[in-house]
Amino acid sequence: YHKMVRTVGIPESFLAETIKDWECQLPSHIKLAYLPSPAGVKLRLTAKGNLKSELEAETAHQIDLLQQLIGPYIYGYDGLELEQAIGHLLKEKGRTLATAESCTGGAVAALVTSVSGSSAYFLGSVVAYSNEVKEKLLGVKFSTLEKYGAVSEQTVIEMAEGVRHSLGSDIGIATTGVAGPTGGTSEKPVGTVWIAYSDATKTIAKKLPLTSERSLNIKLTVTQVLNLLRENLI
Repeated sequence: YHKMVRTVGIPESFLAETIKDWECQLPSHIKLAYLPSPAGVKLRLTAKGNLKSELEAETAHQIDLLQQLIGPYIYGYDGLELEQAIGHLLKEKGRTLATAESCTGGAVAALVTSVSGSSAYFLGSVVAYSNEVKEKLLGVKFSTLEKYGAVSEQTVIEMAEGVRHSLGSDIGIATTGVAGPTGGTSEKPVGTVWIAYSDATKTIAKKLPLTSERSLNIKLTVTQVLNLLRENLI
């Protein structure tokens, strides 16, 4: 009998440290495997025995104990993907979403809209790769771009707030960064990324120190900005 616990926003090493005592007390017939990816760490519980109902009950009990340790990082179980979990939350709360993307080039919107029925909560996206588009379509101030640059806390905040206002959504999320492998500076090296979440009551920005690999940076940024959204919906 297998059960998958899906986590996001917690690195594998920290996760292992947090749950090591729980892992040590697992019955000998229940094995744990860590399955890390850019989308988060999956924990696979495999229980062996003759009675499936007993294995299900035992595994459910162990997951209850696990929930007490890492509850905020668990977004779902088995086949549920992060973008599906977010869709459920947006529908449940009756909120609409729009995205403003620079370094991710529309990858956030693509993942959100890969879920059937996403038109119920997703309004649209602005892929603002150039500074001119950031100004014209998102209302990012020229003075902000001139003083702080496109990859900055100030710019990503104005992007998230701007897309919310221009598309009329309840929530706006935004990404801007140096995906690499070129374009980095000593001040903003490759892998410097800013993400933001904005709603009617608050705007939150977060800096991500990522890698030198472009495709990995895009995947990690998509996961992190969707998790920032999730954290503000739960």
